[in-house]
Amino acid sequence: MIAFADCQDIRKMTVIKEIDCPKCGAKDGIEVFERDGQTIGDSVCDQCGFTIPEGVVPELYLEEIEQK
Repeated sequence: MIAFADCQDIRKMTVIKEIDCPKCGAKDGIEVFERDGQTIGDSVCDQCGFTIPEGVVPELYLEEIEQK
């Protein structure tokens, strides 16, 4: 049972990533907080205000934006 406790702790961890803005190209312009692969709260570009909404998988959301 103890081994599973570690898995749950890792799953609940929040990961912080800095990504380039797909709209204005600002290097590391968007700070994204993720838990279980989905965003926690809105992530906003410091330069242009582009927003990645809460509750999305950032990679999939950005791919979808690029296709439009």
